[in-house]
Amino acid sequence: MTINILFRGPQERNDCWQALFADALPDVAWHHWPKITDKAAIELMIVWKLPRDYQQDYPNLKAIFSVGAGVDQLDLATVPEHIQVIRMLDPGIAKGMSEFIAMHVLNIHRDTFAYINANKSATWQQIPTIENQQRRVGIFGLGHLGQVAAESLLQLGFSVNGWSRSAKKISNVNCFHSDDRLHTFLSQSDILVCLLPLTDQTRGILNHETLSQLPKGASVINVGRGEQLVAQDLLALLDEQHLEYAVLDVFDIEPLPEAHSFWQHPRVLVTPHIAAITQNDSAGKMLVENVQRYLDQQPMRGIVDRSLGY
Repeated sequence: MTINILFRGPQERNDCWQALFADALPDVAWHHWPKITDKAAIELMIVWKLPRDYQQDYPNLKAIFSVGAGVDQLDLATVPEHIQVIRMLDPGIAKGMSEFIAMHVLNIHRDTFAYINANKSATWQQIPTIENQQRRVGIFGLGHLGQVAAESLLQLGFSVNGWSRSAKKISNVNCFHSDDRLHTFLSQSDILVCLLPLTDQTRGILNHETLSQLPKGASVINVGRGEQLVAQDLLALLDEQHLEYAVLDVFDIEPLPEAHSFWQHPRVLVTPHIAAITQNDSAGKMLVENVQRYLDQQPMRGIVDRSLGY
């Protein structure tokens, strides 16, 4: 039986993924939006955001595949229970994210941002360094991306802590879980890396109360979601010199408005949501694997737990 798949996304990615499916699963009928004549035939959909009125237009939809690691952009509350939602477990995303985090942990650890600022005033001043193992990096969110990032930081010799809602056991990582242990985790994080999924519980979680529990002189890297950060609270703690630096890759409004205070702050680095970008080849292979699992009536990898939101 032919399975019909609809992809909503750029032409370059479509061409790559269509070729992968044609080679691995030739019986699958591939469609690239908006070139679709029989919407009722679509069983699987690959998207970043859902089209308007998709439930009425695609009555036989069985599964939605997110092209990103997150699914908060899909508004799960509107997706019927009989439709499975699958997040992207692209190894290319994990590799890119771990590289971005490692790069900026090293930049903070070795005072790169202080030297960049010193360049502007031609200031020649050496800053004392400490050993990597004396720098405690806290991974806020120990899902797939968090665990890969933790491994790369361990290889660089950093002391790594991690926090998650449910208990995790990861070799050489000091793991904390539940709200009861959040303060202990934060108080032992010299560099906090936020990798939490966006849920009702994590919206606004990077606020004055939580960030002030970090040690004085700590820094923050946010690669989770922009809605998790209360911007004015972060800026206040930076200006009070309780926090040292912030590397921000995600924002509640994107692109970040030109007038936003983050742009001109001397101890904030803004990057335009590029920490981890879905890689066409590796992500396409993961999609092929999951569709094969679907055809074989086997559990797919990355199925979202509606009760958790990820």
